[in-house]
Amino acid sequence: MTGGTEGERSAEVVVGATIFTARALQQLALGIARDAARVSTRDVRVQLSDDGGALRIDVTVPVAMASSRGTTVIETGDALRSELIDRMRRLADREVRTVNVRYSGVRRNTEKRVR
Repeated sequence: MTGGTEGERSAEVVVGATIFTARALQQLALGIARDAARVSTRDVRVQLSDDGGALRIDVTVPVAMASSRGTTVIETGDALRSELIDRMRRLADREVRTVNVRYSGVRRNTEKRVR
C-alpha cells in the first residue's frame, strides 16, 4: 500500500475525459498544414476521413515559391505529409495513416528584410 490517506490519494486522481470533436481535429490539421506549407489559412483545404480506425487527410494547398528555399515540390509535399502525421500524433494522439497532398496553384512568398 502507498503512503497517504484515502483523501490525499483521491485528490491526485483527475476524473474526466478529453474529447476532440471532428471539427477540432479538422481545424488542428488545417493549422498544421498551413504552417508546414507556409501559406495563408484561406489557401488551405483539409478533409479528414476514416482509414480503418486511423485518419486519412486530404490536403489541398498552393505551391509556395520562396526564393531562398532550394527544395523541390516533391520534397515540400513529403515534408507536409510528415509534419501532419507527426504533429497530429503528438498534439491530438491520433494515428494518421494516409496523407494525400494536392497542389492547387502557386503562391510567391517574398521574404522581407528587417531594417
